[in-house]
Amino acid sequence: MPGLIESFVLLALTSAGVTGAALTVGVSLIAGAIGIGLSVGLSYLASSLFRPEPPKPEDVQVSIKSPVAPRQRHYGRVKASGSWVFAESKNGTLYKVIALGTGELDSIEELWIDDKIVTVNGNGDVQEHPYQWKPGDYRLRIQTRKGLATETAYSDVSAAFPEWTSAHRGDGVSSLYARQRAVGAEHLTEFFPNLSNTLYRVVARGSKVHNPSTGLNAWSDNAAAVIRNYVTHADGMRLPLALVSTPQAAAGWLAAYNRAAEAVARKAGGTEPRYRLWGTYRFDERPADVLGRMQDCCDARIVPTPDGGVTLDIGTWEDPTVTLDEDAIVGFSELSRGRDILTTANTIRATYLSPIHDYQSTDADQWIDDADAALRGEIAIDRQFLLAPSHGQARRLMKLAAYRANPSWIGGFQCNLKALAAFGKRFVRIRYPLFGIDEVFEVQDFRFNIGEGGILTGVSLQVISMPSAAYAWDAVAEEGTAPISEDVVVDRTIPLPTGFSFGVNRITVGGQQVPVGVIQFNLAPAGLLIEGRYKRTAASEWQVIPIGDEAIEAQTGALSDGDQYEAQVRHTTVTGRQGAWTASQTVNVVADTTAPAVVTNVTKTGGVGIVDLGWKSPNSANYVAANIRRNTVNTEGTATLVRTEYGGPSANDTWQDTGLAAGTYYYWIKARNASGVESASVATGSVIVT
Repeated sequence: MPGLIESFVLLALTSAGVTGAALTVGVSLIAGAIGIGLSVGLSYLASSLFRPEPPKPEDVQVSIKSPVAPRQRHYGRVKASGSWVFAESKNGTLYKVIALGTGELDSIEELWIDDKIVTVNGNGDVQEHPYQWKPGDYRLRIQTRKGLATETAYSDVSAAFPEWTSAHRGDGVSSLYARQRAVGAEHLTEFFPNLSNTLYRVVARGSKVHNPSTGLNAWSDNAAAVIRNYVTHADGMRLPLALVSTPQAAAGWLAAYNRAAEAVARKAGGTEPRYRLWGTYRFDERPADVLGRMQDCCDARIVPTPDGGVTLDIGTWEDPTVTLDEDAIVGFSELSRGRDILTTANTIRATYLSPIHDYQSTDADQWIDDADAALRGEIAIDRQFLLAPSHGQARRLMKLAAYRANPSWIGGFQCNLKALAAFGKRFVRIRYPLFGIDEVFEVQDFRFNIGEGGILTGVSLQVISMPSAAYAWDAVAEEGTAPISEDVVVDRTIPLPTGFSFGVNRITVGGQQVPVGVIQFNLAPAGLLIEGRYKRTAASEWQVIPIGDEAIEAQTGALSDGDQYEAQVRHTTVTGRQGAWTASQTVNVVADTTAPAVVTNVTKTGGVGIVDLGWKSPNSANYVAANIRRNTVNTEGTATLVRTEYGGPSANDTWQDTGLAAGTYYYWIKARNASGVESASVATGSVIVT
């Protein structure tokens, strides 16, 4: 049995969750090495006090500017960014290289710029607008490397910066290169609102792993295959490959692989593999913590095998083959019915990795014992299953956690050597008539008891009762309700202004009638401003039309009679991002002294704070607008011009006067031509505003 004990000691000193066993076994089994065992225990305690927090799924999507950022490695499918390796600008173009991870990725499936997924051509030029500003005019290039053992340097960087030579390959490091070409200041927020901090991410299939079924190395997210890779990898726990390759160990890994690959029904229909692992570990983490995180997400434990190897046991219900009764049990400790109030729970809260929530950690539907919660109130514990990529997988693990938090029996049994038959077993049956116990227990801890002279005298087991119902699964009844994916499509399109018109008015300057252009438009939506411009149609240079905040009308400079002019408007954001110009509206400025005919069919309707006016414009070719004047007394001479409503001849038109105080009002409407010459007025008569 020396091979078995040696492997158990090695396992105890490296794996997660058995540090107490590590010290106990180290002290008990390594003859004359009490000081070594104590040293290991103290150094472990010191490292646990200062260990870094494990990365959450969203943490690895952050692009880091740090010369000493920890390396990272990926399994399954991940969404990731990484640390800046190179970032320099030249002639207004930014060149950036990001290290995504250590080791070869199987494939890079998606490219993301900030919150937008994009595609690239063979050169890496981004195809979507605005990055392809015009056909063939590319403002952004993205290239990637999967992290092959011998990689290729980014030639763009080498061409721009001679110090970045062809030797800067990044062998064994997956990476992303981005080239942001210079754009005008007015378009900067549209292209690169985060400037040099534009976030580049990939969705990738991570490391290739050994498939114990085929013997080949290929991408897989099977939990057993991932754990086997981690415990033997040079950047993982570094256990000798021989330790997982003994006949019994290899058989155990294959059984675990098949168990993880079993098809489990989904509430929404179809199936999914029982246990998958997606995620990232960093090289500044303790290997025991990484392994523990993996095991938590697939109900697994590393166990020694009788032939001196170590293998993986993934939980599945099986009737025990070992029974411990009064002939094997010599004592007990802390045996009780259920857990105490400090360690029990009736509500299991957990987070998991949700691909449909941008690969973020997401709250699973709580697992609640409603009857117990109603009796004692909510007693909750929190679990993290951040390598579990589905809600169903998280809920299965939550169910097991609920049973372990509320066992019928919990405690320890001291046994003679007959209990060696339970070594490496997950389940045993215990019959102990003294307390009327006859049920299945899950072995939580197994320790050898070494007597004087180094003689093995017995074993101690820490156990909790575990019924078969804990492993049964009804997806419809037990999967719960997964969080809804609220895909928010951010529409960054700036809309065109509405209600745009362009006409001519005449103002008196020095006793002379001078034509000016008048543009009208609807009020800009919240967060947007309006810009306007005009020019002679035959000219090339535009002139700015000053527009005030919350304006719905603006005026050009003086125009020349006999010329044609055009005007346009557009929206801009408060950060300077610009929308498209509207189509041009044109007017001919003509010196016209002939007044159009009068308007007809005049109507008026009063309301709460408003008056609605209606009329039909005259059938006069030179009609361009109606001037509307208002007074609170029936005197046109003191009436105020409140609106010039532009339109064409022989058309029904309306206008609403708003914001009025209660009272009686009078209106006069005059038709006018492009030179400002008015017709006779048509009075509306009195109208009551309430």
